[in-house]
Amino acid sequence: RCQNLACVRENLVQDIEHVFCSCYKVRAAWNWARRKFLSFLADNGRPPDVSNADILLARYPKGRQENECLLLLGTYVELVDKEVVLKQKELMVNTLIGVLQSKTVSARSRAVPQAHIPLP
Repeated sequence: RCQNLACVRENLVQDIEHVFCSCYKVRAAWNWARRKFLSFLADNGRPPDVSNADILLARYPKGRQENECLLLLGTYVELVDKEVVLKQKELMVNTLIGVLQSKTVSARSRAVPQAHIPLP
């Protein structure tokens, strides 16, 4: 159950989409991740119309940047669980970017699919 006072005050529905997308503790990080995710799905065209739930449940059209989509989604879900659910902290955009940078660097020396996520 979300203990964030702003979420309680607004009486936001406590569901999966709240935990990962609309809670005040994840909102900024989710908006950044969603924009990045949709840019991967666009394949230089218009991004598909997918809901937050579709992204979270990996029900989106697969494209050329599937490795990037999975790395971003998996990292985001992992961080929400660790930082927000377990530690009751806010997930900062810079935390997400830092973990993604670390994972992409460490993956270069391993026999795993390479993901190329342009990060600031």
